[in-house]
Amino acid sequence: MIRFNLNGRWIEDNKIDPNCTILKYLRTTMMQPDAKEGCAAGDCGACTLMLGEMTERGIEYRTLNACIALMANAHERYLLTPSGIGRAGQLHPAQQAMVDCHGSQCGFCTPGFVMSLANLYQQAGLHAQQSALTDEQIHAALSGNLCRCTGYRPIIEAAHKMAELPACDVRDISARSDVQTFNPQVESLSPASQQALQDVDGRRLFMPLTEEQLKALLQDYPDACLWAGGTDVGLEITQRFKQFDTIICLNRITALAQTQALDEQLWLGAGVTYSQAEHELADLFPSFAQLLHRIGSRQIRNMGTLGGNIANASPIGDTPPVFLALNATLEIDGNHGRRDVAIDDFYLGYKQTVLQPGEYLRAIRINKLQSSESLTLHKISKRYDDDISAVMFALYLDVQSSIIQKARLACGGVAATPLRALKTEQALIGQPFSEHTFLQAANLIDQDYQPLSDVRASKEYRLQVTRNLLLKSYLELTSGQAGDAA
Repeated sequence: MIRFNLNGRWIEDNKIDPNCTILKYLRTTMMQPDAKEGCAAGDCGACTLMLGEMTERGIEYRTLNACIALMANAHERYLLTPSGIGRAGQLHPAQQAMVDCHGSQCGFCTPGFVMSLANLYQQAGLHAQQSALTDEQIHAALSGNLCRCTGYRPIIEAAHKMAELPACDVRDISARSDVQTFNPQVESLSPASQQALQDVDGRRLFMPLTEEQLKALLQDYPDACLWAGGTDVGLEITQRFKQFDTIICLNRITALAQTQALDEQLWLGAGVTYSQAEHELADLFPSFAQLLHRIGSRQIRNMGTLGGNIANASPIGDTPPVFLALNATLEIDGNHGRRDVAIDDFYLGYKQTVLQPGEYLRAIRINKLQSSESLTLHKISKRYDDDISAVMFALYLDVQSSIIQKARLACGGVAATPLRALKTEQALIGQPFSEHTFLQAANLIDQDYQPLSDVRASKEYRLQVTRNLLLKSYLELTSGQAGDAA
């Protein structure tokens, strides 16, 4: 049974199909059409909602794309829609500001913009004190919302205006609950991992809380769909209309969402979201943290996970080339016991990995960078925000006494899998750290990669831009923009 709080009212439903998304349920069962479906892929933001979770600090909200989020994500959580955060005569500041600044024209995208602005309002603390928002904060919050009418100017003006309006704390909406507020210390998820949270018409969904429960489920359902953030696998439901018979949600297993800084390594649970990783990587791997700002939108980064991006085995995933350059070690667990696999050995072919039925990716381990080491990353895409890479470039170097001791270059979008450029690496190792060395090495890119032409870029463009990025990395390193490599 799914139990969730919708706009201040607790709802219980034991007939929700495990493959049902939040957006579909709201529009077809609850008859709440204020959240829109545009792309059905998490790209346009028309379906943006706020999802709240009870913490020690009270209810904390984040945005998500309801079109690719399963209803299971809302279990024992608080869901806010545009019609729930305000009403006639008492609009939320985000709604009132959009009215005052004429931020809506056709209106289709407006509910999604309102929810992104309302979440920004809440997280920036405007409900507690008036303070000015920066353009950077506003642009980051709206990067996942598309509008074809306004040109965004009045929407950005509305974002600035929110602080001038009477304060509103969306956490107060939960006080309208007609059922006793959920106590986070008494979670109603079944401790018996064999009991399905949803079981309708032969399709079932499980939501284990521990790795032990997960392993027990994998014994019985080794071929189950493992659902972490769902930012890619969700499209199987919304665009390919696939129906999974058995789904195991991993996003309530706290052990998989933890990080640990060891003496020489950083341990990242496979369930760590992009939003969480932005903070965890900021000090040790600043270039990686900056890259994460360009993966999807805030809604996607709140859901998508590092482990999901690796295990998905997409040739255009943004993080696998980075982990290849960093020589990451992957921890795999499941029916066959725990084992470590070098990421170099993880990918077998297009959408193929060494993961066996009944196994799951548990964690990623990467070595901390030393003073002589650097990591340079470049993402090439048609649109700066919320776009898929044409080329994802990751270069690790260890330079001592002006000689390149180690080099690992990996790219995405240039082969059937994320792939290292072994010949180019060999042309760098042992050579002087100079422009001439990088120019010579760039000539070998064509031997390492044979990309395809598609809607994002031609093969010629991909090869040329990869060569250019290699030289650009040298120029950045020598100018100090990507760290001290000397």
